[in-house]
Amino acid sequence: MNVEFLKDVLSIPSISGNESMLRDYIVEFAIENEIDYVLDKKGNVYLTKGKDKVTLGEYYPCVVSHIDTVHRSHIDLINDKRRLDIVENVKGDLIAYNPLTNEQTGIGGDDKCGVFVCLSLFLHMDILKGAFFVEEEIGMLGSREACGEFFKNVGYAIQFDAPSANWITEVCSGVKIFDDEFKDNVKTVLSEGGYTKFSNDPFTDVNQLAQKFNFNCLNLGCGYYDQHRDTEYVVIDEVKKALHMGINLLHHLGINDYERKDIPKEDYNFGDDYGYDWKESDFDIDFLSNGNPYDQEKSSKIVDAVIEMYNDGYDKDDIKLFITEFLSLEDDE
Repeated sequence: MNVEFLKDVLSIPSISGNESMLRDYIVEFAIENEIDYVLDKKGNVYLTKGKDKVTLGEYYPCVVSHIDTVHRSHIDLINDKRRLDIVENVKGDLIAYNPLTNEQTGIGGDDKCGVFVCLSLFLHMDILKGAFFVEEEIGMLGSREACGEFFKNVGYAIQFDAPSANWITEVCSGVKIFDDEFKDNVKTVLSEGGYTKFSNDPFTDVNQLAQKFNFNCLNLGCGYYDQHRDTEYVVIDEVKKALHMGINLLHHLGINDYERKDIPKEDYNFGDDYGYDWKESDFDIDFLSNGNPYDQEKSSKIVDAVIEMYNDGYDKDDIKLFITEFLSLEDDE
């Protein structure tokens, strides 16, 4: 793994609503590596590699990350087109300093670690799509407007947006993002790579993709910790572990279509119409109501409530309790 490449990505300041420096970096990466790219009106970036190698009946794997962070104090760096100073602490982990204040600040591993993993996978794979969404941290606003045309020939999606390197999102804001058959397919590969903990989490972009499209999704940890804080840090070996897992999963799953078997096609809209990550998840929700893993109205209620609670200063335990009680009350009706 190219650690200097990782440091380069982490040094780019990017905040919700002002992701221009990181978006430009991704576009330059695509041009330098002869990868097709498209920007949509929302500012999301879509990469495609291997157009001449995909034939009828084959599908692209797609990797996903978001390009915004919560660190509003970085706005002066963005305005001045300056970067963060990335250094290794005494443990060998990566942390960031703001060169304007010489104080430690959030490194933005959430989700620039994911951006790095996704871009690195384009250097390893011959056939791949990538979606880099804006404004995830303020309500998944970028992925809410995900381009249906881009995803129409995607067979599955893997997002890298969770702490540690042993984290697998199974339910995201009440939406199950993969079916049991897909889980059985990937479980051994995940376990062999050290990913064993399945989790139920508030939300990230695959919440939206799982509702809009009919393919299975994953979301994996990629080595950041203390997200959303000035003390945020990145463990290099765990980013490397996430990258290796991405490579192994892409080779295992190939260029095939992994259509959801648990949701009727008519439940998808195929339209163009926050990422708050828990340290642990101690509740288990396999299905939402009466055995139905998909309930868009319920998911929307949870997402809107979690965003409002987070903005009002509620801590993670209060929010987790709300989600658990909300689902219990809904299922009793």
